[in-house]
Amino acid sequence: MGFSISAISAISAVSVMGAVRHSVKLIALLAVLTSASGFIGIQNAYADTASSVVMSAETASTEASVDTATGLAAQVPAQVPAQVLALVGSWQLVSGRYLNEKHEWVDYQILNLSAIKVISARHFSFTTMKNVDGVSQFWAAGSGTYQATATEYTERPELNSFGAAKGAEFVFSYAIKGQELHTQRVENGELKEVEVWQRLD
Repeated sequence: MGFSISAISAISAVSVMGAVRHSVKLIALLAVLTSASGFIGIQNAYADTASSVVMSAETASTEASVDTATGLAAQVPAQVPAQVLALVGSWQLVSGRYLNEKHEWVDYQILNLSAIKVISARHFSFTTMKNVDGVSQFWAAGSGTYQATATEYTERPELNSFGAAKGAEFVFSYAIKGQELHTQRVENGELKEVEVWQRLD
């Protein structure tokens, strides 16, 4: 580090003042500081400590960067389109209806259905329950991957309770209106499902 004689003297003076103000122990420290060998020893110890602190700080910084990068990668991968970010979150079913095999529209309210859908940057998952005489019963569930454009949202279930074949796709047109997600599913040119979801978070 290369301290000059005047610098050493200044340090000694400061140490004396500190020793007088604080405790007898600091007087012993002053004696060490005023000896050449003692000062060199302290100087070397300071250099070693400073080096350790810098190395620890660099390690901590690197680890923090790795942790942060991993955390962000798990939540929101790089270059996620804006339309996907708008979908990410938890959603609660507000209303809906679907076209059954008889080509009759069935309202979710009549069925007493409730559901929650969770959408991450790459995956979706939902569970739907039916209330029967005050008792909640399982209705349907599914999870898998999805892709989204500015107007379309395509689910590819990997696990499901409704018999969707491997590789099946469910394409929805969608619009986000305030805190609501409005979806419509068309299959072979025919509207099959209409739903409204409310953002939970």
